[in-house]
Amino acid sequence: HPAMIIHPMLEPFIHEMTASDPLYLVDESHYLLDPVIQQFNPLYQNRLRPYMIKESFNHPILNRLPDQQIGFCLAYNYLDYRPFELVKIYLEEIYQKLLPGGVMAMTFNDCDRHQAMQAVDQGITGYTPGSLVRGWANYLGFEEIFCHETGGPSVWIEFQKSGQLTSLRGGQSLAKILPKPVAKSK
Repeated sequence: HPAMIIHPMLEPFIHEMTASDPLYLVDESHYLLDPVIQQFNPLYQNRLRPYMIKESFNHPILNRLPDQQIGFCLAYNYLDYRPFELVKIYLEEIYQKLLPGGVMAMTFNDCDRHQAMQAVDQGITGYTPGSLVRGWANYLGFEEIFCHETGGPSVWIEFQKSGQLTSLRGGQSLAKILPKPVAKSK
């Protein structure tokens, strides 16, 4: 299924998502996406779908991406720094982009927990009460399917859009995308 990563950085999870076809990489500038893309060989680089976004409270953020085409969306270490009003917009737009049965996995600063409020007081993260995030996701039609709370402020949560995830594809050729080899120094 197609997948989307919002703010992929150089996290190793991208290598686990290379079988997604296509793989949309979404961030605020080419400067942030170029290092991510450059870690792959030129053939695979041409298969990636980079998109630049501009956050706004008044205009759609993900409007250039296709509706109801994404099977999995990941926003790791990105929505943690956004206020609840912006997280609501992202959840609403991602819901529109997901296929029926598609999954949204994200981290956020759960301000229902005291560790998260300490981070807000220090000006490190945005204010996002978990009860409001869960309530809004439920209102949109998401079902919470997994949550992992650590001792820190962030929470990993997964929401699934109602419906059954299906595909008409017969499959890709069997191959594994490997990272670019690093030149050996003498």
